[in-house]
Amino acid sequence: MRKRAKQFVAAAMAGVMALGMAACGSGDDSKTTAAGTEKGTEATKDAGTTEGNSGEEVKLVTIIEEPNVEYYPVFFEKLKELYPNYKITSKTWDQGQVEKTVKTAFAGGESIDIVKWFPNQMESFLNSDMALDLTPYLDDEWKSIWVDNALDIGTYDGKTYCLPITTVYPDIDVNVDLMEKAGVEVKDEWTWEEFVAACEKIKTNLPDVFPFGIKDTRCGWFMRNAFLQIWDTKAEMEDFIAGNISFKDERVVAAMDEITDLFVKGYAYPGEGAFSQTNDQIKAAFTQGKIAMMFDVNNGGQQMHEQMAEAGYKNVRTIGWPTMAKGECEYVLGGCDGYFIPANCKNVDAAVNVLKYLTSEEAFKLQVERGDVVPANVSAGDNKDAEQFARDSSKVYPKEIMQLSSELGTYVDLSLAANYYYDKESTLNELEDLREAALAAK
Repeated sequence: MRKRAKQFVAAAMAGVMALGMAACGSGDDSKTTAAGTEKGTEATKDAGTTEGNSGEEVKLVTIIEEPNVEYYPVFFEKLKELYPNYKITSKTWDQGQVEKTVKTAFAGGESIDIVKWFPNQMESFLNSDMALDLTPYLDDEWKSIWVDNALDIGTYDGKTYCLPITTVYPDIDVNVDLMEKAGVEVKDEWTWEEFVAACEKIKTNLPDVFPFGIKDTRCGWFMRNAFLQIWDTKAEMEDFIAGNISFKDERVVAAMDEITDLFVKGYAYPGEGAFSQTNDQIKAAFTQGKIAMMFDVNNGGQQMHEQMAEAGYKNVRTIGWPTMAKGECEYVLGGCDGYFIPANCKNVDAAVNVLKYLTSEEAFKLQVERGDVVPANVSAGDNKDAEQFARDSSKVYPKEIMQLSSELGTYVDLSLAANYYYDKESTLNELEDLREAALAAK
């Protein structure tokens, strides 16, 4: 079984936060090699020999571009300038569909050349030998762009498969004007009890405003954060992550009950249908003053601040996710976004050239200007809000129980919150079945 970096280096995180950056991992010197991976890598390397400026047309397909992320069009225009013979087809990145799309294409012999994914969640692709080992291409000059240890988060068995580009974790964008009208004091960090009290105050004092809104694919983040925070010790947390503690443990059930109570009490926009809101619907409600708090990711904060200002709300803050931690587990879920090259890429050299630009100082600076926290040696420049979006970088814990199996991961991330709300006992049984199946498959 492949091994990867399991701990972040908090000191490195803290050191770069002031510059709007964050490191994403620490070392694991394991040299164990899984059978089959090397064979697939070498075959792909032999096939991918096209040079970037040969004049011959090179076709590439990417799945990295998200709607409304302003720097991606800039990236692709620059790539046209650098490599005019590259014909790049950019497919829209949709988290819920990426893995299926890549695996379907791979099975059909189609080449998707660069994919955005999570460096700390590469097991599903690696177990199917679908990711190219990038280690031979990472010379000292290229590696120097990243802060110390950052590449470790995408390194398995001593081989680097996925290159980190942003440090990502959940937070809350807050309409301070509405909060003040409701009589709520906004703090950078809230305990769970303080957050619940704020929700109740908003509902009572501003009956036409919902306390918070959250998009459908983020509802599971409540449970995921709780699963990291509710333990007295880190050892207990890691035992749960390893699958050795039941989902029916009273601490786990109590946390999920408290989370579900938020939806039972109607705190979540728009009440009925709170588990099925799209990102556009939540953003629209926030800019229209229909919700006081929007659960977001740190790299989306700056854009949201700007959209709120355009809507007439200039007093907006980004604060931490409310914590259930009582012991030493003051963690939040998260990790990094990153890029990898599928192992059946037909033009590896060209794909590597594109990756080199996407992880260049120029590209990283564009990301920082738009509020991203990047694990790279670049400055935050004139971005005065950068600290808000990097505040909890050192709390990110890159490993979760959902990584026990892809089936469990999908269920926890996308189905758990709604299922628990509608049928608690059946959901607990499903969780246990998935946990036990994952352990049996080891």
